[in-house]
Amino acid sequence: MKLLKSVFTLILYFIFSLSLFAEVKFSNDFNLDIKKKFSDLEIKTMYRDLSLNDKVSFSCFNNAIHGLEKIEDLEIFDSSNDNLLVMVDYTKPSTEERLFIIDLRKKQLLISSLVAHGRGTGDLYATNFSNKNNSYSTSSGFYLTGNIYNGKNGESLELYGLEKGKNDNARKRTIVIHSAYYANKSFAEKYGRLGRSKGCLVLPTDLNTKIINLISGGVVLYVHTNFDENKEYDFSKLLSKSF
Repeated sequence: MKLLKSVFTLILYFIFSLSLFAEVKFSNDFNLDIKKKFSDLEIKTMYRDLSLNDKVSFSCFNNAIHGLEKIEDLEIFDSSNDNLLVMVDYTKPSTEERLFIIDLRKKQLLISSLVAHGRGTGDLYATNFSNKNNSYSTSSGFYLTGNIYNGKNGESLELYGLEKGKNDNARKRTIVIHSAYYANKSFAEKYGRLGRSKGCLVLPTDLNTKIINLISGGVVLYVHTNFDENKEYDFSKLLSKSF
């Protein structure tokens, strides 16, 4: 009788252990597979909690979050970094910080920085955007960051344009992130604006290495313009396959 009780107890313990293991395994798998889907209220709350109201327009932030959600579903996002999000708010003058990096998991603004635009895009403000060769213009829309390399402008970060006809020529045009003396605060104070590139997103020399090392390897970057301000973003041009 004691033997039967012992066997029965062992069987119950074994079944309970299996069920517990199965429950834990399911929970872990669920967390790994879950995708970011934010409600309008959650986006507004995150914008407020990150204290972005005096830094980046809500329209820029809202578009960037919804774009990230859509890009997550694309084939090209398989090996990307979904914790970070980069926004460039070109509704602001070049004398103000326009590049912002947020950590969605930690809900923190990690870095804000000056960033220059292309000479074909405008003077103090970025007003004209192009996807064409030799336009010397910056392209707007959504990108994925690539690898870091050493080019004629030193350490540079590849950018892959994700929107057909809007920025998908970025690689052919060598539109990248790099640094230059004309993107520094001292230049802006002297000339009343930052200098301008041939279309690249150009960072201050003291922040370039830190920023491109942080966001390299598949981080979503969104370039926001006056044309996108306070209107529903058209995501129909997003590429659906790997480049």
